[in-house]
Amino acid sequence: MPVDKQVLLRYQVLNDCFRNPYREYDIDDLVDACSEAMRGKLDMTAGVSKRTVQNDIANLQLPPYSIRLDETFYRGKKRLYRYTDTNYSLPMYRMNDSERHKIQDAIYVLRDFEGEPLYDWARTVLMQVEGGLLSETTKTVVSFQTNPDLKGLNLFNDLLQAILSKRVLRITYAPFGKDSYQERIYPYHLKQYNDRWYLIAQAVGYDTLAHYALDRIDGFEEIQMKYKEADVDFEEYFDDVIGVTVPEGIEPVDVLLRVSNNRFNYIKTKPLHLSQRVVRDEDGHTVISINVKINKELIALILSFGPDIEVLAPAPLKAEIAKNIRAMSDKYNINAENLHT
Repeated sequence: MPVDKQVLLRYQVLNDCFRNPYREYDIDDLVDACSEAMRGKLDMTAGVSKRTVQNDIANLQLPPYSIRLDETFYRGKKRLYRYTDTNYSLPMYRMNDSERHKIQDAIYVLRDFEGEPLYDWARTVLMQVEGGLLSETTKTVVSFQTNPDLKGLNLFNDLLQAILSKRVLRITYAPFGKDSYQERIYPYHLKQYNDRWYLIAQAVGYDTLAHYALDRIDGFEEIQMKYKEADVDFEEYFDDVIGVTVPEGIEPVDVLLRVSNNRFNYIKTKPLHLSQRVVRDEDGHTVISINVKINKELIALILSFGPDIEVLAPAPLKAEIAKNIRAMSDKYNINAENLHT
């Protein structure tokens, strides 16, 4: 990776730190932030030295950047670093911060596709936009299944920025059918499931994680409070579940499902879970197994297949599915004897 890109990345990190009014950065914090970015975005194994960061700060205070830092900003005798005006940003881009953040956020969301054509395409588009190679009349060549009218999507960008800049939030949340309430949270992760977006966070004073549907968040504000880092790895956190609900204190179990062959052709190409495997073939059916924690999303998914899926094990899940089917049959006057459990 050319040296100029390393310098540009460090300048970008320092710019973000200097603009953050909710966190106090000393020189060691700036070194850590730059080192983390170099390792994460440029795959560098070594960190950045304090001398390098100090030189970067000195260079940024010279033309053409000429940044202005608050010279009175101290914690005791330790120098802290922040712009005199936190609305200022380095003029290093051809697009404004809002435009660039939207593109960066989109690429951040696509990070799981790194190494695949979709991710490479997104990075190429960013470079073309910065270089002025795309015009407003460029035709759409890729379509995604999205719902632009979904309530809460307007919060996505601001929530993502709060996560990336590690800011504590006070949200106003309105659970379905209940009164709204306010909660102070440490935001950690955004996850999409079943065409809805969820914020994974930890409420202040609690040890467990919770998920908040974006369409139920009426608003939020940033509060000045020390941020608490997540103690889980979100690369693995959802591995044992379908959906976003991760039950605490239980282990994954083998769920055996008998699937009609007509529906199995669909499930074979779009597995219910990464652990899905074929156990045996039967006349007109295929028995499959998935290893997951039982949650409400799993139950809803199984029910969505109607009589094409029958739960064979474990017994508690089989009983829960049967209870849901009886409730639906009573509500809609359906003959439950015609439905598998």
